[in-house]
Amino acid sequence: MDADSLLARLQPDEPVNLAQQLIRIPSFLWQESELAHWLAAWLRERGFEVEVQEVPLAGGGCTHQTIGTLRGDGGGPSLMLCGHTDTSDWQGDVFRRADWRHDPFAGDIEDGMLYGLGAINMKGGLAAILMAAETLRRSALPLRGDLIVACVVAETGGGAGAQHLLASGLRPDNCIVTEAGNLDIGLISVGYVQGLVRVLGEFKHRVPYVNPIEKITRVIQAFGPSYRPLPSVLDGGWLRFEPHPLLPGFPAMAVRDISHHQDVTTLAFDLRILPGMSEDSVRSDMTGLLEDIRREDPDFSYELVIPQSDRHQSMPAREATDPDAPLVQALIAAHSQVNKQAPRVGAGHRIGATADTCHFKGAGITCVEYGPGYIPVWPMVDECIEIDQIVSATRTLALTAAALCTGRSQNE
Repeated sequence: MDADSLLARLQPDEPVNLAQQLIRIPSFLWQESELAHWLAAWLRERGFEVEVQEVPLAGGGCTHQTIGTLRGDGGGPSLMLCGHTDTSDWQGDVFRRADWRHDPFAGDIEDGMLYGLGAINMKGGLAAILMAAETLRRSALPLRGDLIVACVVAETGGGAGAQHLLASGLRPDNCIVTEAGNLDIGLISVGYVQGLVRVLGEFKHRVPYVNPIEKITRVIQAFGPSYRPLPSVLDGGWLRFEPHPLLPGFPAMAVRDISHHQDVTTLAFDLRILPGMSEDSVRSDMTGLLEDIRREDPDFSYELVIPQSDRHQSMPAREATDPDAPLVQALIAAHSQVNKQAPRVGAGHRIGATADTCHFKGAGITCVEYGPGYIPVWPMVDECIEIDQIVSATRTLALTAAALCTGRSQNE
């Protein structure tokens, strides 16, 4: 079956309509069960083998994620199309909800853009993987390798859903994570280490005392300006790392929050790391920096907390996927066929962002990022995505899945 015949099984409005439906089901971080059960029903109605996984949460409770599978005969490589169901949670609500022109859960379309919470991060990508798999199912092409659609939870919580998926024993040969990458092929991502620095002081009135608010300014100064490139220890900095040619400008970090209560001031930080760095190396390097401050100021007392919490684990940084890997080459060919031009390949539009690819790569799965959506700034008021990119991504993923899972070119 040639590409045109395969793609004739897909109507252009289908992935967009599906994305609208997904937006209308709220799925804040850790609150994704309703959407998981809706997705399970959608997949079962279309003949997919379906598993709904219960994902336990640190501190108690659980949420749910859904995996749908089209089985091959075992004679070829398997492919997993993966998207996360959680939407960005800003202290339990929509980012600056009062400033939105569109209802965050309506799925409005205006001037070629789909609006709603999760439109770009990442229900547009989620709709693309579902409709790409459904397009291949409709084609009735015999599959050699399994095609898996994984709708995982808690990517913004450190990838808890992806890690649970791996712990369940699933090991596809290849994986595409449909983060919003402006249809670039992402071979590499940074990781992150997020944590807290607590500075301890005294609580008094009218007399001199050790004020932790004043002391924490030493830490802020040592960390430097937000998300500016950090020097290595060889260049006078405090972090140990080797620069990476695909990730210029990193590592970089920012202070994300400061709170104070009585005799404790707490700083929350986000450090974007490179391959070769780890949570342990960051903890060691940051402890050395804080100890230097303490030696200069005996009244400086601190606690370093990494990771930030049990529910917000670190995201490791992995090396780049081989651009000559069959997955990458199939994706390049499919994108070029759909869009009439070659994609950008490398760190891409999402440079500086993280994704569940890090967990899949760590399990030995060949993995890349490829998804619809251009993010000019994050977080977004009136989060939105170009509907043409959702359609383009769906077509590209359908052709890629057909090439890998059937073992034949779509030119045949």
